[in-house]
Amino acid sequence: MDTLMAGAAETVITSIKDRPDVYAELYARALVLADDETQLAIVTADYGQFSLQYNKVLLDAIQKATDIPPEHVVINCSHTHNAPGVDGRWITEESEAWLATCLAKLVKDAVDALEPATLRSGRAPVQIGYNRRLINDEGYITMAPNPEGSVVPWVDVLGTYDENGQIIAVLFSHAAHPVIIHWSSEEIGADFAGYAVEHLRNFLDLKPESVLLFAQGCAADINGYPLRGGFSACDVAGFALAFATHQALKTAKEVPAAPLKACSKLVNLPFRDPPSVAECEQLIEEFPDDERYVALLEVAKSGEKRTLPFPISAFAVGNALCFLSVSHELFSEYQLFADETSPFSHTFVFGYTNGSEVYIATRAAYELGLKAGYEAGPRNHALSGPYRLALLPAVEKQIHAEMTDLLARLKDFYRPTTPTR
Repeated sequence: MDTLMAGAAETVITSIKDRPDVYAELYARALVLADDETQLAIVTADYGQFSLQYNKVLLDAIQKATDIPPEHVVINCSHTHNAPGVDGRWITEESEAWLATCLAKLVKDAVDALEPATLRSGRAPVQIGYNRRLINDEGYITMAPNPEGSVVPWVDVLGTYDENGQIIAVLFSHAAHPVIIHWSSEEIGADFAGYAVEHLRNFLDLKPESVLLFAQGCAADINGYPLRGGFSACDVAGFALAFATHQALKTAKEVPAAPLKACSKLVNLPFRDPPSVAECEQLIEEFPDDERYVALLEVAKSGEKRTLPFPISAFAVGNALCFLSVSHELFSEYQLFADETSPFSHTFVFGYTNGSEVYIATRAAYELGLKAGYEAGPRNHALSGPYRLALLPAVEKQIHAEMTDLLARLKDFYRPTTPTR
């Protein structure tokens, strides 16, 4: 039987440039799980998002520092809107290099802290946000709370404990846009996830080196509530999430020691065809200052069928516990699907992981066409980088199939264990 081990570490990642305008420090945190042959690293960061290209830079830096292969590392961004990565707060070339060094050292510190561990996983009900896609009288999708829309009404929790029963780390995951402070203040901070970590510290009996990590789920269509509610409202949401996490830890079940497993794949998702060259030229005449339409014209002229790289990966502890990680910004229905169909006893689903550049909506949303709203409309553009069209409605079926296949392969994956003497 393999001996499970865990190590955790955290570090402040607020840049020197941003620090004068901070209401709470940004953190990166790492949890490394290991057995006799395999190391798996889960990294969380209080950042908006990382591009696919930059995420590869981070993975390469981590591999160089730790020898953990990139397919055994996932980097999840909380998607806080009061941090670099969204709304014009882009990461500079200088801070890119600095952050890569920070994350590499962070994971190395977690590896160096590895010790025998017991894992317990659980879930508790909680909802700190609402679906943000509401249809108006004209049939258009608007951004407003939709009490009947899809949400992921729970928090998934993993507790890791040392041989004395003390907490090494707690990983908790929920799906909601961290936008409760968004634009009510322009200061830098982690939104409700940061508040949740601080409240959770008060609930738990922790060692000085214990680490609490928040991982974002599939929250493309869920806003933390209330949107732009400010600091007090964010504190309330953070408290609710921390309390639910504490409750989940109380009822969590021990994860049997078993070999660690990992599977990953790179999927290509097809974009819609662009407008015609003539239509693009007309758009440029109407909006001469919008560089996106210039980029769109080049796409139209090329005639190329473009696709979106979509990395997905999954880690498992035997057949009891699984972490499914998806890139980009997925609607919550994808998380609900994965949870319902997973062959594992308990499945965490992380969005915004190993790169995030565009929204990925459902078939029903894409089929609304011009009425599809901000996330799924036919002129949905990349959150960073060049102009992109919306994806084809068929991507929903494709993603469902790829998720199902990956989880099935991971469950059936066999890695011979070293015989005990």
